[in-house]
Amino acid sequence: MSDRAGISDSTSAIRDLHRTYCLCGVPRNDLLSVPDALLLYLSSILRNEETNPPECSPEVWRALLQSLYPHWVTPILYGYLRSWDQAHLPPPEIMEAMRREYLISKGRSVQMDHQLNELLAAAEEQGTRILILKGPAFARSIYPDPAMRDGSDLDVLVCPDLVEETEDLLTALGYQCDEKKFAVSKNYYHEETFYPKKIDQGRVAVDLHWRCTPSLGFTLAIPPEELFSQAVTVHTDQFSFETLGPRDAFLHMASHMIYGHTRDIRLTWVHDIALLADRLRGPEDWTAVREACHGWGARNAVEVALTMAEVWTGLTLPKGFNDFDQWPTPSEKEMAIWPDLLRKDRSIRSYLKLRLSALPDRREKIHILRYLAWREMKNRIR
Repeated sequence: MSDRAGISDSTSAIRDLHRTYCLCGVPRNDLLSVPDALLLYLSSILRNEETNPPECSPEVWRALLQSLYPHWVTPILYGYLRSWDQAHLPPPEIMEAMRREYLISKGRSVQMDHQLNELLAAAEEQGTRILILKGPAFARSIYPDPAMRDGSDLDVLVCPDLVEETEDLLTALGYQCDEKKFAVSKNYYHEETFYPKKIDQGRVAVDLHWRCTPSLGFTLAIPPEELFSQAVTVHTDQFSFETLGPRDAFLHMASHMIYGHTRDIRLTWVHDIALLADRLRGPEDWTAVREACHGWGARNAVEVALTMAEVWTGLTLPKGFNDFDQWPTPSEKEMAIWPDLLRKDRSIRSYLKLRLSALPDRREKIHILRYLAWREMKNRIR
């Protein structure tokens, strides 16, 4: 795992870390192609620490913006920069481009609020308890301005025995699901996507989850009852919703980022981790995270996620928790399968080994392999 001998905010620490856990973009790690001085300036914005911008050509600044688009992080940067002194801001052209991205995010935030309100009202009327996950929840709970945390969909969690009635609820609200994955295999899959039929109104998709973590052999299915029992309520001017408690939200985000997107990391998620870590109050919360790592199968994911937040945002872990040698060691399963996790986007064998290892028996493995083969043939015919 990461070298704890001395986390620094230098570009070398950032570049070394992302040799293994690549940033999203085309090509991967495209963001790291910018000059070191600009990379450090970007890091200072994520820390919200005012500093002078580097001397760069307009072409280099525009290249930075282009590299940032896949990360959905520009509204966050603008949210901090707009309160900075003029002398510390990027060139006016870049600030204006960031402002436009922020305004787009603000409009999308209003639309997502409308969708959330509609969905929550329907779920309450039906008597279905749901938790709002990730971006939509973070935007309205840990960010000072919801428009700073942009997102492309709404993520909701329900107990497995309520999936089918939630599918019916979403269908009644005007969404459609092209592939009902829960019916195919609730063990192989952990979510399915419902797309809005009225896309011309700017509505976004809804990802329906019945489990928080991807289906991997070493990530356990945390009982939904436990997640719901630790849930917290977030109040907005328009509505209230439930979401994961601080410990579970942090562990979920770390698992989502490292296990779900091992070599396709968004800078937005790294910033989320920093804010979620800041929300852990005192030794009790940190002890709860440390003790829950094994239950989530996320010991390695937590270390990698926190290390990213340290090098990018300057996150400082509290005394007693800043040495991962003092944390519980990863489970044998987690360590044994980790090499396949790092290869899964380049090796079909590693990908299937990871995913099939979550299935309970040989019969279900044969079933899902047949289904995947049928789906591949169907896609080729199209």
